Amino acid sequence: MKISSQIGHSNVEAMEKILAFINSFNVDKLLHAINSKRFNEDTIRSFVLDIREQNIRLERQMQHLYSFGETFNEEYTTSDNKCFDTSARLCFKMRSGIKGIKRTLKKCCKSSRRTLRTGQEPPQAIDKTLIASKHYMVDMFGLDSYPEYVEELFAEMMKFYNNMHSCLEESLRVISEEKTTRRDVRKCLDLLKLACEKSRRDQIIFIEAMNDNPALKNAILQTKALMPNDDNPVLSEWKDSEVNENRRESFASRYFHNCTLEDVSKITFYEAVTEAEGDSELMTCIYIFNCDSNKARQIDTAIRKFDALLPDKCKRNQIPSLYLFIFMRWCSEGIGYESFLNYFGKLYIESGGQWGLIKKAALSGAASECARSTTKYQNAKKDIMAKLRKMFPQEEVQQSA
Repeated sequence: MKISSQIGHSNVEAMEKILAFINSFNVDKLLHAINSKRFNEDTIRSFVLDIREQNIRLERQMQHLYSFGETFNEEYTTSDNKCFDTSARLCFKMRSGIKGIKRTLKKCCKSSRRTLRTGQEPPQAIDKTLIASKHYMVDMFGLDSYPEYVEELFAEMMKFYNNMHSCLEESLRVISEEKTTRRDVRKCLDLLKLACEKSRRDQIIFIEAMNDNPALKNAILQTKALMPNDDNPVLSEWKDSEVNENRRESFASRYFHNCTLEDVSKITFYEAVTEAEGDSELMTCIYIFNCDSNKARQIDTAIRKFDALLPDKCKRNQIPSLYLFIFMRWCSEGIGYESFLNYFGKLYIESGGQWGLIKKAALSGAASECARSTTKYQNAKKDIMAKLRKMFPQEEVQQSA
C-alpha cells in the first residue's frame, strides 16, 4: 500500500481558499457583479432557483458529513484509502456545495478572450470572479434601492454560503483531529486493538468452519495471501514491530486511517495462527476470548474439568450461576453471555460434564449479585480461584474480576 505523507491535505488549500472567499463575501460585491455583468431579471431569478436547489442538496449532505465527523477519528481503518485521502472523502460528502460554489463563481466571472501561453494554467474561477474581487465599487444607495428579486438572490446566497461555511469548518476540524490523533501514538495503538477485537469477532464463524473442514483448514493456513510477504506490506511491518512496544506504537500511528479492514483482518488471523501454531480449535478459543495461547489452553482445560471447580453438590442438578459467572469473567472481561454459553456448553457436554447447563437469564442474575459484592459472591470467588490455582499449579493464574 502506498502511504501518503500528506494524507488529508490534498484539498485543504482549496477548502481554506473557499472559506476565505465566503468570509469576505458581502452585498456590495454582489451588486458590483450584477452591475458589471448587467444581469436582467430573468437571469437573476434563474440564479436564485439554481442556488436554492444546490442548497437543498447541500443541507442533506451536511447531515451525512456531521455524522461522519462524529465517528471517523474513532475508527482505525478506512475504506478506499488507496484512492482517496481524508480531504477527498470529505469533499465528496459536500459535493453539491462545492459544485454550487463553482457555479456561483463562474456566473459572476468576466468574459475573457485572452489566449493563454503554451503550458500556462487557466485561471481558477475564484481568482477572476467579480464577487471575490478585492477591487469593487460600493453601491451608493445599497440593496434597498434594488428590486425584491435582487434581495432574494442575496438572501439565498447567504443561506447557501453559511451552510457551506459550516461544512468546510467541520471538514477542516476532522482533518485537524486526524493529525492530532496520529501524533498520539498510544491512542492509535488503542484504536488498533479495538479494530483487531472487532475483526476477531467477525472471523469467529470463519474459524469455526475450519474446524469442520480439514481441507479448508489446510488450504487457508498455507495461503500466501495471509502471511507476511512483499504483497502484504502492512502485515509484514506488523510482524517486524513485535520487537517492542515503541515500534508497535509507531506502526499504529503510521497506519492510522492508512490501512483497510482487510489489512486488520490479516493481522488478527496471523496473530491467531501464530499463537495457536495452526491448531484451529485453539484458534477458536483465542478468537472468542481474545487471549494468548497460554490462557486459551487454561480455559480449554478448565471447561473440560469444570466439575472439579464446583461444589460437591449443586442445587437442582445445575451448574451454580454464580460460579459460572465468576468463571466467565476469569476467562474474559469483555465476552458476551451468548458467546460464552455457546462455547462453554459445547465443550462441557463433549467432556462429559455431569451438571445441567444454565441460560443467559441466570447469568444476568448472578451478575447483579457480583456487582453488589455480597458475602456469597466473595466466598464463591475465593473457592473457584483456589481450585483454579490447584488445577494449574505450575502456571500463573490471573485473578478473576
